[in-house]
Amino acid sequence: MFRSIITTAAIAALAAGASAQSQLPAGNLHRSVAPSTGIYKMDTGFEATSVAYRSGPETIFNNRDGMTYYYTTSWTTDEYADGGSFAAQGVSGAEQVNGMTFTYCTQMADLSGAGVLDTELRFYEANDSANYGGIVGWVDANTRNEACILGIAGLPGDQAGTGFACWIVGLDLAGGYECTLPQESAAGLAETWGWSMTYLDPLNTSGPILDSITGGAVPGYGSFDHFQWYDMTAALGTENLGAYWFGGGAKLQGSWDLSLEGNVNDSTSYTSANPGANDTVGFTCTSEIRPGQAAGWAVTNADGVHNYGMLASTGSADLPIIAGGSASLLINHQTMPAGPFSMGTAGSMGANMPSNIPSNIYTQAVQHTGALTPGNCTAASNGMHSVN
Repeated sequence: MFRSIITTAAIAALAAGASAQSQLPAGNLHRSVAPSTGIYKMDTGFEATSVAYRSGPETIFNNRDGMTYYYTTSWTTDEYADGGSFAAQGVSGAEQVNGMTFTYCTQMADLSGAGVLDTELRFYEANDSANYGGIVGWVDANTRNEACILGIAGLPGDQAGTGFACWIVGLDLAGGYECTLPQESAAGLAETWGWSMTYLDPLNTSGPILDSITGGAVPGYGSFDHFQWYDMTAALGTENLGAYWFGGGAKLQGSWDLSLEGNVNDSTSYTSANPGANDTVGFTCTSEIRPGQAAGWAVTNADGVHNYGMLASTGSADLPIIAGGSASLLINHQTMPAGPFSMGTAGSMGANMPSNIPSNIYTQAVQHTGALTPGNCTAASNGMHSVN
């Protein structure tokens, strides 16, 4: 049990400059097995498949090197916070996470394949990893100041009955579950955002697979060989137990396997505050939207049967007036400089942008039958906001 790790025997000699870290003893490490793969969509749950999902199109952080040697377990009352950085680029100063890939192992039996493991995912805007301080603004268990928090129910456990299992899960956050986090404020500063995954395993047998640097692979930008440990059984305001690592071994890095997917630079997705039944079309930018350059947009779930069209505006809206009120108009139809534009049954479009485009562009896709007219629209997408 982890409560006893802060002992003389558990504290090892630390590297120079790393005196604020404590080392976890070897007993907290477990060898992993070859992981299975699956995807988890917030609207439909888990599916054991390697089929691509709607997130992306860009990988905006990657701390995964394909090596899955060890994992560590945690209690349901523990929060292990890790982090990384986004490089400064573009003009918005932010990245929108619309998907992530993470890895874990568990001993929870799941012979029916129904999914047994629930988790809590948190993202934080700032993590003082460089000084071992932990999440900036984390006050106590009741005031954590998360940028985003999501409950994920029914992740898979040990479905083969071998005693434990490991999984690589692609988590799809597109369609209203995205989280926007800051980039570093200037190139090279690598200010760190934070994230955590609390495994609600009543037997305390589940936890993340560790990153490794075997073979010379480098960790994700802004990541550190330690994590912050918060113990919710401690007195309110004293939950932060400090920074911990596993001794610095090449296979035992104190950061978790993680990659994050996001939209193209300077573009973010947005959705209706009250989504309708036919707000079902997925839509994204496939390139940066820049003056005088080629730009692209695409429907991510085009069915090849319906036609699609794109609306463009200099402002946003949220009006339930598409498809007989069952879908949302998310662009300001009174400030449309051109269009609508046909995207065909493939749901894609490319255009060479003029040199004097507005600094803010809002776009949305609609599904339609027959001619592209308001009365023929049957469904609508999320909106995309692009700045330049």
